[in-house]
Amino acid sequence: LVELLTVLAIIATLTTLGLAATRGAAEKGKTNRCLNDLRQVGVAVQLYVGDNSGRFPNTSHQGVEASWTNTLAEYLKTNFLGRCCAVPKHRSKLTYAWNDVLADGNGIGFMAASFRHPSFTMVVGELATNQTGEHFHFAGIRGGPSRISANQFRGFVNVECHGTSANYLFADGHVENLAWSQVQTRLAEPESAFLVP
Repeated sequence: LVELLTVLAIIATLTTLGLAATRGAAEKGKTNRCLNDLRQVGVAVQLYVGDNSGRFPNTSHQGVEASWTNTLAEYLKTNFLGRCCAVPKHRSKLTYAWNDVLADGNGIGFMAASFRHPSFTMVVGELATNQTGEHFHFAGIRGGPSRISANQFRGFVNVECHGTSANYLFADGHVENLAWSQVQTRLAEPESAFLVP
């Protein structure tokens, strides 16, 4: 009887470990799929910039011709949905949003050459579940986007979309999965280029 109980306990422990590993692998797969989607957007942005004299795409509300999704449509694969698979029940059509600070007050995209640190400037992030639209509204923050607090940022961005982290596309075209603590550190840096080119 003792041996049987020992075997059952071992089987239960192994089953629990196996389920946890499977769940972790599934979450990692979703994170990687999302990173690949953002990488695809990054390639589209770089192609657009190359075809448009070094200017980044415009930003406007979805459905308007100048929205980044419409502007980049010809550069994106036809199966691009603009949705992260980790958030299947998001209230917005898109779960990826554009950093509106990368355009002037008229929605015209900045010149790539004007970016101080392209590898530090976020272009696209994951939209918070309580938000809708195709771009963040960082430019409207009182005191300007360089003064955005961690709480304000978190109100726009789903900073823990992938457990304790989220995926971001940067102006140089690379993508990163950043923990919320890493983003807070970047936002707090003096003269941070995380949002402001």
